[in-house]
Amino acid sequence: MNKGDMIAKVIVIILIAVFLGVAAFNMLAPKTSPAMGTAGMPPGGSAPAGTGRGTASGSAENTARGAPADGQGAAQTGRPGGQSTGAAPSGGRQTANAITVSAKTVRPETIRQVVKLNGDVSSQSEVNVMPDTSGKIMRMVKNLGDTVRRSEVIAYIDPSRAGQSYSENPVTSPVAGTITSLPVTTGDTVSSSTVIAVIGSLDNLKITIYVAEKYSAYLRRGLPAIVSFASAPGEEFAAYVSSISPVVNNKNRTIETTLLLDKRDGRIKQGMFSSVHLVIREENNTLVIPRSAVKNYNGDSTVYIIDENSVARRVPVTLGLTNDSDARIVSGLKEGDRVITAGSITDGSPVRIAAGSSSTTN
Repeated sequence: MNKGDMIAKVIVIILIAVFLGVAAFNMLAPKTSPAMGTAGMPPGGSAPAGTGRGTASGSAENTARGAPADGQGAAQTGRPGGQSTGAAPSGGRQTANAITVSAKTVRPETIRQVVKLNGDVSSQSEVNVMPDTSGKIMRMVKNLGDTVRRSEVIAYIDPSRAGQSYSENPVTSPVAGTITSLPVTTGDTVSSSTVIAVIGSLDNLKITIYVAEKYSAYLRRGLPAIVSFASAPGEEFAAYVSSISPVVNNKNRTIETTLLLDKRDGRIKQGMFSSVHLVIREENNTLVIPRSAVKNYNGDSTVYIIDENSVARRVPVTLGLTNDSDARIVSGLKEGDRVITAGSITDGSPVRIAAGSSSTTN
């Protein structure tokens, strides 16, 4: 081996030793202390000597971004060193967390308590026609729905018996009107107490309903009612109580009550079935809210109103007349209060009113 080769080997060995030494130093060197910043700066943000240029630059950048100086930050936040709490203003937080609700502005209204019933339409003046003698019906002269005059013949009866000569006895109408019922037919054997026909006036109709005994204290002549018929869907007809039976039916515990329509309508015919809403109680010009707005809190009736800061407040109330949908407020609210009708809230919850809520339209 010549002298040049020896020198080359020594140089290679020296380089390898240097590389290994640097690697070992890096592996054994202590890591940056947590007290130092990410850039190796000590606590407090002060840069080491010789980095004044970097500090000045950082301060200028913070000022340009609107960050307060240390003294100003301390004064504004009330914390040492001007540290910010990071909390948004209370108004902004309330708006962000507000619960969407439906509401109604309280106004004087009318509230009614109604009883839902069914009724049958019939003529006010109906007459049962019966024959003068017993026998067999030979002929029916008139049909159901025919108009008859007084003394006009309705049917003929053969009163003869076996061995007697055949003869026809006429059955005549005692009044003028329309035949509303024909319970017999030709060939039937009838007596002097058998109803041959029912004659009534279709110009004057009544509606008969049967009211439960428990509502008897409210029944009186003149009570209003709202009537509807399947033949006129979506329409309502005004009626009123014209007569009340003085006795209670001991079989079904009801009171027979008669209604008359305010106006005659040709679409309403005898024999029709009707749905009746009888108004047994009514209070006008009083504060009314939806029953859905009334809550139970520790056994008391309460509602939630929206105060001037858009915050829900629980208010105890006293209820009066109620029905299926509404309740009268006796005390606890005043005209103009905004009552929450829908929404999951508690006392103190920030709220916002949903678009289209009646609170914005009343």
